[in-house]
Order: sequence, then C-alpha cells, then structure tokens
Amino acid sequence: MKITDIRMLRLWGPRNHGVGGGETRIAKVIVRVDTDSGVYGLGEADDFMGVRQGIAYMREYFRGRDPFTVNAIISEMMYGTLAPHHAEIKTGVMPGDIIANNMSSPTSTSWGPVIWAASGVDIALCDLIGKILKTPAYNLLGGKYRDHARVYLDRSSPEDVTNLDAWKKLAEQTLSLGFSQMKFDIDFMATEAVNDVWNRTLSLKQINRVVERLETVRNVAGADFEICADCHMQYNVPDAMRLTAALKHLNLLWLEDPVPIANPDSCAEVRKKSDIPICVGEMFNAEQFRLFIDHKACDILHPDILFCGGMHEIRRIADYAELNHLPVAFHGNGGALATVAAAHAGVACRNFIGLEYHFIETSWIGEYVVRDVPLFRDGKVLLSDAPGLGVELNRDVCSRYLAPGESLFD
Repeated sequence: MKITDIRMLRLWGPRNHGVGGGETRIAKVIVRVDTDSGVYGLGEADDFMGVRQGIAYMREYFRGRDPFTVNAIISEMMYGTLAPHHAEIKTGVMPGDIIANNMSSPTSTSWGPVIWAASGVDIALCDLIGKILKTPAYNLLGGKYRDHARVYLDRSSPEDVTNLDAWKKLAEQTLSLGFSQMKFDIDFMATEAVNDVWNRTLSLKQINRVVERLETVRNVAGADFEICADCHMQYNVPDAMRLTAALKHLNLLWLEDPVPIANPDSCAEVRKKSDIPICVGEMFNAEQFRLFIDHKACDILHPDILFCGGMHEIRRIADYAELNHLPVAFHGNGGALATVAAAHAGVACRNFIGLEYHFIETSWIGEYVVRDVPLFRDGKVLLSDAPGLGVELNRDVCSRYLAPGESLFD
C-alpha cells in the first residue's frame, strides 16, 4: 500500500466568544491522506502561518511511501536523515517547484510550521491505519486505560470584564453543560488595569481585580470544581510570583505559562516559590518538554496534538512525563477532529488528566465531523470501538463553511 495524495481543505467561519470575549473569525484546516487501496485517513492542522505550505511539501515528499511507516515519515519531516539517506528519499526539485531537503526538516528546524504540518498528517495516518486494521486509533498507541477523556472548557473572559455578573454567567453556563473544569486568561481578565502594554508587569490593582473575578467564579462553581488560569507567557518573574501568592487561596489546579517560555530557568524560579502547580508547553515539541522537566521548571505538561507532532509524539511526551511522575493535560486549539484525536491519545496515556476545548459557543467547529456518539457527553469525549478515529466529514457543515477557493474532497 502506498500514499497517493495528501490533500487539505480550509474551513472559514465565525467564532463566538473568542479570546477576551466578543466575536471574530476563525479557520480550520482538514487534512486527508489517500492511498492506492482506496482507504483514506482524516487529520486536522491549525491555520497558522506556513502550515499549508508544510502540508504541500509533505504531499510531494511522501507520495509513494508506505503509510504504515508513520513514525519514520514524521521523524523525517522533523529531522531529516543521514547521507546517503534511504532508497525512497526525494531529492532536487519536486512538483510545484518545491525543493526537497533531506538533511533536516524543510526549514532546518524541528518546530514551527514544519511540526504543525506534520501533526495534521500524523493524525490522518493514524486514522488511516486504524481503518485498515479495523481497530480504534487508541489501540495503535498501546490500548486504552479508560473509555473517555475528560474535557475542560477554555472560557478566556467575558467581553466586559468589569461586570461580575458576566463572570457568574460563564461559570453557570459551564456547570449547566456538564463540565467539571474550566480555564480563564489572566492577561485578559483585568485589561482596564493595565498601564503599560510592553513591560511584562502585573500591577497590584490588576492582580486584585483578577483575584476578585476568580473569586466570583469560585463562589458560583463551588469548592470541588477545578479552575485553571493561563498567563500566555506574558509576565516577568517577580510579578508572576506575586500573582501565585495572591491566588493561593483559590486552590487552582494550575497556573499556565506564567513567564516567557524560551528560558526554563525563569519558569523554574517561579515554580520553586509557587503554591500553585505550574503548567507549560502548548507549543513545545518533545525535546523542549525534556528540557523543562530536567530543569524542574514545570509540574504539569501541556502538549497540543496540533503543535507537538501528532498522536505518536504526544504519547511519547506523556511517557517521559510519566517516568518523571508528572501528569499531562492536553492543550486543545483544535476543532472536532483534533479533539477526537487528542482523546484517543489521552485514553492511551496513564498520566492523562484532561483535554482542553475552546469553541463551545461556536457550534460549527464541533460539527464539521460526525461520529457514532456526540462530541461531548457529561463533560467528556466518549470513545467507542469504531476503527481509526471513528469520524467522517459532515459534508453539509463543511460545504457551508468552505473558505473561498476551496473544494470538498471528491
């Protein structure tokens, strides 16, 4: 069996309740890997800069390869191979005037658009292989520990952050939908108290407003509800420390990315003095997670299946965390397809504690694939024994939200 094509289509539509509240637009990229057997697999990639170019590269570079060599395919995309390379290597100029780079990744790095594109193709290959073997994708990762993946909702903030009733409403809505965990964005929680957008500081006024608003959420949600907060890598070390001290009484599950993530030492300094577990890594690959673990810079790992290299890489990251007795939660920037893929990976990881979902108010993002059960039930993604990921495109929804110039897979 050989790969005959790697295709993609772009969906484009409204996003209700974006980061910081309010309405905006959003795009999602669906990947399809075709084979000469007629069986295909579906994946998802995010619509970040360079991702679609990376998928186009993979289309030309990996056509003719065995889809069962998924680990070799993804590794070659991320790291290249050694001279004299292997029998199926592509060299020179490929169709579309794309230059093959066999010594390393196409950009000579193992992160950014290269790994984001590889993530979507890995997901599609796992779906494809599961369909061929007539087994769920979680079995390709060693089988499941549990039948479901717990989901936590990213609520960011209401549009009017000064309105405490709006914070209460977000908490009440989350409870009513059956979820037991939610997350908010520190950097959007008290924007009226920000005096300087450049200097990575948190003023005492801003910290006090953040505390007030999270206390409002805690009072509505109750003592047993898990609450997290995300700093989006924005703040300096001393202010991040002051923030953790101010939030200690709220018993947060974690504080996410409190400082810029290029330097594990600064994160380790915050972690050392924090009474709140520190969670990092939504944009990391496996090597970057290893660096932060080895520097004792985190308590919880937070890989995203769209950004770390896909299903096999996220499992590899979780295994290293488990060896260091650390849990993993999966950051979730994806729609329905990526969410199901992450759930398959999550149930196959012993130390998995939850999966993020951003788009509960934007129904089409959860509906562009269909499966044998609803996307969520009782705050969880339930998994059946359907082969592969157990999803197919909802052609009506995809047709409605096709970006200009795109077409369905026919």
